[in-house]
Amino acid sequence: MSGTPPEDLTELVHGIDEGISSLEVRLSATVDYLNSMLTNIDNARTAVQGTIEEHSLERMLRQDPDPTAEDDDDAELRRRESELTNTYTEVHTLHSQLNGFVHLLTASREQFRAKKELPQIDDAQRLAIRQVSIEAQEAERRRLAREIHDGPAQVLANAIIGLEFVGRSLQSTTDRKRSSAEEIERVKSAMREGLTEIRRFIFDLRPTMLGQRGLAATAEHYIQTYRHLFPGEIELSVADDLPHLTPDQEMTAFRVIQESLQNVHRHSRATRTWVTIFADDVGLTVEIRDNGEGFRPAAAVSTAMSGFGLVGMRERAEVIGARLEVESEPGEGTDIRLIIPVNARALGTARSRRDNRQLRARGGVLEPD
Repeated sequence: MSGTPPEDLTELVHGIDEGISSLEVRLSATVDYLNSMLTNIDNARTAVQGTIEEHSLERMLRQDPDPTAEDDDDAELRRRESELTNTYTEVHTLHSQLNGFVHLLTASREQFRAKKELPQIDDAQRLAIRQVSIEAQEAERRRLAREIHDGPAQVLANAIIGLEFVGRSLQSTTDRKRSSAEEIERVKSAMREGLTEIRRFIFDLRPTMLGQRGLAATAEHYIQTYRHLFPGEIELSVADDLPHLTPDQEMTAFRVIQESLQNVHRHSRATRTWVTIFADDVGLTVEIRDNGEGFRPAAAVSTAMSGFGLVGMRERAEVIGARLEVESEPGEGTDIRLIIPVNARALGTARSRRDNRQLRARGGVLEPD
């Protein structure tokens, strides 16, 4: 390098930043590839398990002397299922480790840009512990959602079907039967409301829509449900062509929206709330603003009883290398912003889609999205 020492230092700092960013982009692509591998392996395993179950059912229908006996084909299917399960475990472990390392790179890049400092070993260990804790929380949420779906939700759904059958059998002009039919309709209505509430609870625990349709559609669905349940106006504004987010980034953004809106309902007494999702050169920002009572963030103690959840939201943000900003004063409402840094590749893809749309509006030539 040439020039004066300050110029040399500036060039060196820029090189470190570029080096971290480049590695982050390359490894993020590998994380995406591993995630696709997990989906393909899981689909293959599900197909094999389905074939095994079909063979077992066929033996039962044939009334074989020993319906549990398996032939060579079944043994090969069992071997394939075991092989896929072992491969899935290995890929999942690698995906989890690499994903955590990418989060560390993102946090390192943001810290280096802000303070010209790189995280120390203790910082990395603390971040890893938080990540494991959050992953455990999400795993428990998924487990609870499955238990509720397969348990009380299924029981209610089956009971409603049974009541509909009984109701049809009681259709008559006699007063007694008419009264019974009306009571059945009342019970069915109450059970449907209970089933709707259970399904909403399952969605809160495990928003599978995130992986299927992304953050924008999931946020819109959640806010539509929120409008029906709680008083006050809520407006959602989502920019077009948001950059691609990792599953962990999408989950963090959704949890911040979810927790913020619950806080609005429980604490702020707001009459209006605004949720905005947009992207710029920094990354993707999720903002939740209300006109409620407000509070002093520095004085808020996050405990199981306080309900603010600020510490939890900050920890989630830190794990993915994001930043959570909270602005509030008593009587002035609250403004919560989650800023998620997005790598250059994702921002470039979003800009390309936006430029193509603008060209389409002007009748220009389009590049493939």
